[in-house]
Amino acid sequence: MLLLEVDQGVDNSFLVRHATVAPQNLENGFLTSLTGGTINQLPLPLQSAELAGQLQHAIQYGHNQFRFQHVLANSLRHYACQLMRIDDRQLVLSLDLLSEPEPTELPELEQVLETMPTGLIVFRAIRDDEDTIIDFQATLCNQLGATITNQSREDILTRPISQRYQSMREHAFFQQYVDVVTSGKPHHQLLHLPSRDVWIDVSVVKYQDGMLVSFQDVTVGQKTASLLESVMSSSPAAVRYYETIRDSTGQIIDFIISTGNELSAYRSFRPDDSITGRRLLDVFPYLKTNGLYDRYVAVVESGQSDRFETCHQQNSQTSWFDCTAVRHGDGLVLTTLDITPFKLSQLELQRQTELLTGVLNASASSVLVLDPLYDQVGQVSDFRISLTNPATLRLFAPFIGREFTQEDILASTMLTLFPASRQRDVFTALSLVVSTGQPIYHSVDYAQLSIAYDYAITPFQKGVLMITTDISPLRAYQQKLEANNAALIRSNEYLQQFAYVASHDLQEPLRKIHSFGDMLLTQHAETISPLGRDLLQRMQNAAMRMQTLVKDMLNYSRLTTQQTPMLPVSLQTLAQEVLGDLETTIQETGATIKVGQLPSVPGDETQLQQLLQNLLANALKFSKPNQAPQVSLSGTILTADQLPPSTSHTVSSEWVSLTVTDNGIGFDKIHQERIFELFRRLHGRNQYTGTGIGLAVVKKVVENHNGFIDVYSQPGEGATFTVYLPMVQPVSD
Repeated sequence: MLLLEVDQGVDNSFLVRHATVAPQNLENGFLTSLTGGTINQLPLPLQSAELAGQLQHAIQYGHNQFRFQHVLANSLRHYACQLMRIDDRQLVLSLDLLSEPEPTELPELEQVLETMPTGLIVFRAIRDDEDTIIDFQATLCNQLGATITNQSREDILTRPISQRYQSMREHAFFQQYVDVVTSGKPHHQLLHLPSRDVWIDVSVVKYQDGMLVSFQDVTVGQKTASLLESVMSSSPAAVRYYETIRDSTGQIIDFIISTGNELSAYRSFRPDDSITGRRLLDVFPYLKTNGLYDRYVAVVESGQSDRFETCHQQNSQTSWFDCTAVRHGDGLVLTTLDITPFKLSQLELQRQTELLTGVLNASASSVLVLDPLYDQVGQVSDFRISLTNPATLRLFAPFIGREFTQEDILASTMLTLFPASRQRDVFTALSLVVSTGQPIYHSVDYAQLSIAYDYAITPFQKGVLMITTDISPLRAYQQKLEANNAALIRSNEYLQQFAYVASHDLQEPLRKIHSFGDMLLTQHAETISPLGRDLLQRMQNAAMRMQTLVKDMLNYSRLTTQQTPMLPVSLQTLAQEVLGDLETTIQETGATIKVGQLPSVPGDETQLQQLLQNLLANALKFSKPNQAPQVSLSGTILTADQLPPSTSHTVSSEWVSLTVTDNGIGFDKIHQERIFELFRRLHGRNQYTGTGIGLAVVKKVVENHNGFIDVYSQPGEGATFTVYLPMVQPVSD
């Protein structure tokens, strides 16, 4: 007799849960324990193809009896088989060897039931006059069924369910039994009986006009499984048991994926949510080619555990696993731990080590790690060199006077390599860093060697790290820079003198020309011909343009030569003052100017006023003919990462964005940079007045405040000027 379970993961195969066969009915005379294996792994005739075919046919067409024959011990033997379904997955197969091919009486069903490891009770439905099921009466019950349900066999067979359970019809299980009989759909559930603290696995299938109920006491297994499930679900590793599948010669041909934890962290590496009950190579065929399958087979055959690392490539991402395979019964337990974070850290550490080595080798500075050596009284007597780089050979060669290698350095101490250093400031600085734990940065000029070195000595582990940089070219450049700065200071002084001359000596003659011209036009107009008056008027206009030009140049020169402290300036207040200065122009043009909320920024108030006045005046000036200007001024606080990507913005983490937008004539983008040049004009003087300095002043103010300006415009569509100013100005020396 065989208790079989349908293997849902493999076609035409059955898992053996229990087997009782007489030795004389087997080809090799004995039956090994193959619980959990498949029927085709049992000895002949149980693994015969004819038996498998008859069994599949009987299941498909609902037959419960069939026969087959098989040659055993050089004789043709005939077998009578009886099949009984317990539920949708379990069935009982009994085989009886016939003494002759004629039909013989099959074993009674009751005898089969008593030998089964499952409690079974057959019920018939009790119906009323309207054919409605109102109760169930047991017609067959084995002893194990009575034992598991904690009732007497006589009580089960003589009393219907309603007499054995109070309020039977109110219980959910009664309706479930009715549904099985009426619908034909089987029912399965796991029941826990708290009063007895037992777990019962119940399967109910329709049987004639009733049902077949099978019981299994799974208390031990359930408690063990519950504990195991708790342990496995809390484990960071995936744990799985794989049972071997062998051919008729005993060779391992595959593994059945058995119980294990279905951790969600490993879900992406499984083709399906659950892989229990399936063949290993069907689910993971690549194991045959990457060598892991052979390792699993070797573990089972040799009994020797195996630990190894493996990687898995998925969607351009690599994952690493630490695997341990241990033989268990006729299979193995595989523990898989995702070590990707550790592996990535390991690879990153290796990469950083290689990078550090590359940086040290390519560095132009000498790098030395020095460990202090103490004398008997605890004073630093020397330093052992534990790390160096190639630049050390070049930088310290002038002090040694001979060739030496990195190996020579690492085999020496500070004083054996550089004996004279004990009397130098460097050795004193090294000892001081060890004793105080404070870094020292010091530059030394070696005039006799025409070199200058910069030393950075910092605590490192139990010793010090000394980085030595050759600053000889820097010192020469510094001296040249100091000379250039002195020349620049003199040049600025000359420029300031020129600004003074421009503000007094140049403007005074212009004022006289303008004044005398006014006198001629007002006091002697009747004696001057129309042509003379026209010439005088042109002279007056030229003098006024010259005055404006000199004034604008003076303002621009002051932006270059005069540096004032950066103090908080309210842009809101400044904008209102500028609008007051432009009131006449606004009224004449009929302009509408909208001003949003503007923040305060650190800066020079006079310069920022020039910036706003020039931008707003520009927007009013370049308006379309016969159309009133529409101008808006707005401000926004930005973080550094919100600035245009093409700009350098290391000055401050917060910025102010000032935007002036108009509906004027605009300009072509090819002039985007040229409009900020001195005296650059895009239009004739007869069309629009001005000196061409206004936007140059704007750009200079922005640069003085460590900001930048951007502009966007198209012909006929107005222009938008955006000024970016830092909320924190760097501290000047």
